[in-house]
Amino acid sequence: MDSTSPSSPPRLGLSARDWLVRLLQLVASLAVLWALGRELDLERLQAVFSSRRALAWLALGLGIKAFSVWLHEVRLWLAFEAPRPPMGKVVQVGFVAAAVNLVLPARAGDVAAIGLLHTRCGVSPARATAAVGLVNFLEIAVFGLVVLWILLTGADRWTLLLGAPAHAQALQLMTLVTLGSVAAAVVLVVLAGRLGAPPEEPPPGPSPVALLREIVRTAGSSLGSRRWLAWQGSTSLLQAVCMIATFVIGFEVAGLEVALPWLAASGIMAMSALTAVVLPPSFGAGPAAASVAVLTLFGVDQSGALLYAAAWWILANLPSAALGLPAMWTLRPAVEELGAGGQGGGGGGTGS
Repeated sequence: MDSTSPSSPPRLGLSARDWLVRLLQLVASLAVLWALGRELDLERLQAVFSSRRALAWLALGLGIKAFSVWLHEVRLWLAFEAPRPPMGKVVQVGFVAAAVNLVLPARAGDVAAIGLLHTRCGVSPARATAAVGLVNFLEIAVFGLVVLWILLTGADRWTLLLGAPAHAQALQLMTLVTLGSVAAAVVLVVLAGRLGAPPEEPPPGPSPVALLREIVRTAGSSLGSRRWLAWQGSTSLLQAVCMIATFVIGFEVAGLEVALPWLAASGIMAMSALTAVVLPPSFGAGPAAASVAVLTLFGVDQSGALLYAAAWWILANLPSAALGLPAMWTLRPAVEELGAGGQGGGGGGTGS
């Protein structure tokens, strides 16, 4: 298969321009950390992380976060309709993607997952793209529902803390995310129905339009299945709760008392996800800035917010690295080919 054809898996090869962008991101991250880090109390940091209580909470948080990473990759496997690729291979690919997302911005790990699902699991690029996209789509939708529920529960307390305008804006944003997700799902199901079943004989030569049609058809077919939605919805909810709980535990690690920890952790998660589009999460600048910005609203001083950011960095990165690096070593030939831009497209995918 020609690696430049539209049906080939995406590649992660870095050009000179890409390396320059990485360098600029590193410089920008260091500048943000330097500007914020001047308020960090190093003695307080050392005292917190030498406490047995903090280490016990940290171990619990790491365990929950590792479970949520594993659950995300199981959801990726469940996203495929029968015949599914082997679960072990899909989970391995997901672990590699989680590690890549630590060091590259803009969800580059998802691009790696699509390529590896094709070369290692024999999945067509269209099916791989649909599965990866649906997993992330439902993750965002369910996270929005959870935050919306948090905002609606005890609304008077939220209004008192955040102020009526901020509370109303947060409600509007989460409602928009939720309703937008539902609307997008309905559109995909309708489009899939209109596109109908795939032709018995595919047209000669791949094209971007054919690839897009197959992605829409696959995604819409999955969303139209009640059983598929039940599995994905329940596991997405469990993953979202585990993720938020991990970062709520971060307050215990840092020794902070926050009036509304679930809301605060959700806000930092959302803001950190936005900064990850530009700055790789492992650099730490995005979560640090998000922690300071959000926790200031909850009455936490900047030094305390930076302590929490340190706990956040450990909880967010260590499990993904611990699971992803061994998987990356196991799949290193395929990962190296993907990173180099590869000359061949790998094994042909199976149709859905």
